[in-house]
Formats: sequence, C-alpha cells, structure tokens
Amino acid sequence: MTNSEVSNEPPDKPVSDRNLKNRLRARLQFIGGALASIAAVGAVVGGLAGYWNVWKTLRTDVFQEGQKTQREAAARPDIAPRLSLVVLPLANLSNDAEQDYFADSITTDLTTDLAQMPSAFVIGRGTAFTYKNKPIDLKTLGKELGIRWAVQGAVRRNGDQVRVNISLTDLPTARDVWSDRFDGDRTNLAALQDQITARLARSLNIELIRAESRRNEADRSRNPDSVDFSMRGWAKSSYENRSKTEIAQAKGLFDSALQLDPDNVDAMIGKAWCLAAAVMSGWSASVAEDKKIATDLADRALSKRPASALAHNVKGDTLRVGHAEEALPEYDAAIEIDPNFPVAYAGKGTALIFSGRAREAFSPIELALRISPKDPAAYVWRFNLCHAHLHLHEYKEAIEECRRTVNMNKTFWLPYVDLIAAYGTTGQLEQARQALVELDKLRPDFTVQWWRQLVYSFSSNPQFRREFEDLLDGLRKGGVREQ
Repeated sequence: MTNSEVSNEPPDKPVSDRNLKNRLRARLQFIGGALASIAAVGAVVGGLAGYWNVWKTLRTDVFQEGQKTQREAAARPDIAPRLSLVVLPLANLSNDAEQDYFADSITTDLTTDLAQMPSAFVIGRGTAFTYKNKPIDLKTLGKELGIRWAVQGAVRRNGDQVRVNISLTDLPTARDVWSDRFDGDRTNLAALQDQITARLARSLNIELIRAESRRNEADRSRNPDSVDFSMRGWAKSSYENRSKTEIAQAKGLFDSALQLDPDNVDAMIGKAWCLAAAVMSGWSASVAEDKKIATDLADRALSKRPASALAHNVKGDTLRVGHAEEALPEYDAAIEIDPNFPVAYAGKGTALIFSGRAREAFSPIELALRISPKDPAAYVWRFNLCHAHLHLHEYKEAIEECRRTVNMNKTFWLPYVDLIAAYGTTGQLEQARQALVELDKLRPDFTVQWWRQLVYSFSSNPQFRREFEDLLDGLRKGGVREQ
C-alpha cells in the first residue's frame, strides 16, 4: 500500500490474444532459441490452451529456478551469492553537473542488463544510488550488502561523443580484477552499453543467454534528442523526490520525447509510469482516463519490447489500485524477466494483500528488502509487512514491523494507523493513545469512515474486506473518531 492509493474503473476490454502471445515471447527469451520457437509456434497453432500449457510448464520447471538465487540470498543474508554485485553510480566527468542524468541513465541500464544474467544477484539501483558522491569503503560495502563484486566507473560526454570507463572490483580484497574503456556516441548508446554488459559478463564467467537484446535494434529510438528527453524524464522521476511537481515535470519530458519520436519505447514506459504514480498517489484529475492511457502505453511498449520487465511492472502498478488480481500476472512477468527487480517484488506483495492473500505477501516483500535494503522506498515495503501481519491478526509481529517503519521515516503516517489498530485490538490503550497523537499531527482529518471509504476503493476482494473490518474495529477501540 502506498501513501494514498485510489480506485478506478476496470479496463474496457480484456487482454487480447496478441498481448498474450507477446507475453509468451517475453517469458520464453531466456530458455533459448529452439525452445522459444517451438513454444511460440505451439501457442499460435494451439491457441490459448496451448499458451497456458506451455506457460504452466515453464513456470514450474524453469522460472522458479530463475529466482532460486534471490530466495537463497534472502534466506541466508550472511552468505554472499557467488555472482552477487552492485553497480555503483558512475561518476560524471563532463565538468557539467547537469550531465549527471546521462551518467545515471547509463548506470541504471547497466544495472538492468546485469540483473537479467543467469544466477546473478544484483543490488537494486535504489540502494546503489544511496552511495552516490559518497566515500566508500569497499570491503565494508560488501559486508553491508552481502555481495562479492562492485561495478564502478565514470562517464565523460563531449557533445555527441561518449567515453565510459568501467572496472570490476572484488569486494573482499578491494582489488580491481578487470577494467576497460569504451568509446562511442550518443546516437548509438545502446550498442555501447551492450558491449559493456557483454564484457562484464565474460569477466564474471557468465554466458549471456538471451534470444534478443533488451534494446533490440527494432525498438531503439533513431532520434538522439528524443532519447535525451527520455533520459531526463527518468532522472526526474527516479532520482529526485517523487512529489506531484516532479512527476508532472517528468511526464512533460516524456511527452517531449514522444513528440520527437512517437515510437520511443522508453518514453512510452516513462509516461505510463508517471500516470500510474499519479493514480497511486491520489494526484490524478481523472483516474479512469489516466489508467486507460497508462495501460495503453504499457501495452504499446510491450508489443515492441516484450522482454521489458519495467513495462510489465508499470502495468501492474496501474492495475493494482482497484484490480489487484489483474496486477499479479504483470508483476510475475516482470520478475520472471528480471529476478532482481525489487520494485516488482514489493508491488506484488501489496497486490497480494489487496487480493486477500496476505500470507503470501511476506516472501516477495522480504525479497525486495534483500535486493535493495537501502532503497528510498524501503520504509513503505517494511510497512506492508506490518500490514500483512495485521490482516492475519499477528499483532505482535505487526507492531514490531510498524515500529521499524516509524524509525525509518517518522513523517510516514500509515504505520501509525496500523499501530493504533493493533494496540486497540490487544487492549494496549495507552500505546494506542500515543500512536493516535502522532497520527493527528500528520493527518488531523483521519476518521474511521474516511479510511474505510478510501481503502474499500483499493479492493473489492471479500477476504481483504473482511480482514480490513477487523482493522477498523481496532481503530475504534484505539480511540479514533468514527466520522
């Protein structure tokens, strides 16, 4: 659950057969060319039944194995997986602070590419960027994050010319085991990044298995200015505070990118993300319209780039408010493509709670916290663990998690709501009163009925609503006014 999610009308039409086939192609890309071809043909010839038979086999036999590294890393955080790494923010050597977005964009793309390598455990970019422009003790970094390798480097841009220096560091010894320099220009930046990823993979002794590049030749923008606007949009939405103003500015940058190149896939995904963020945060002037536009943009992006975990995640975010069950397959698709995608794990956990499946929410949220423990959104993920415990009447555990959330961000009001409910239900009325004092400072307009109306718009799932009614009773016992 985000700070203030709101509801919306359901999509006007079901997912098309074409979209199902596109998703199948995306999910098959890691299996290899031969199997992918056979399965894709089977899906076309056999229709929807064939699609589901192949999909069921892959989910049980292949994709579960693809997430084994992440599950093991979460279960034993004291043991660093063999292929565990972080891509530290690349330094901007362009003598122009405004070029930071360019270095940050390359950092993010490298993180995404490396995260899709077989058996790799890659720390999320949200955590990686907390180390930006800070002195780092590499041996300590490895112990903090439970990883073995760090990718470091710098970017220098001079007009259209780009130079990227990259090194791979063994964290236990703090020694570089490989370094190289790559030269190119911004009109062919994707190819330059592919070279870096391939060279890093060889250095780590990993065979890159992918039927098509993430930045497939067909989906690369031919307009470098459109690419630049898209990079700036992602920098505005990803690296700065995600306020209503920043999201609106980012959307304007993505609109500019799409005006120059209507087929810019990264800009499509970026604009869809901005619209989804506005819906989830309660900033949307027209929830139904923004959800429809965001869904259409995500579907267009997936038709051009079926293997985009980010596009699936954005579509999941769009559907999660009001239609959590429909969001779950999108999060699953994102995780299957990129097993190191913390935001998708966290989104899936929230959608599971809304779907009346709170017991299943712990695993994906805990994975998100292991992959990106210092993520700017980690306090929200931690709160969702509290919320899942509360839905399951596990009050002691809920209180512990909500207290951790408060310690991470004292201005975040949602954990105080759950604390009051947990304390009220268990008869700890003095603690409930103290939590209510803190809630009143942050949300003086909070009432039981306002909260009921808002959260009911998130989900119509009967199990979720039954559990939520128990939470409302706890709020009443804790002293929250009814209206």
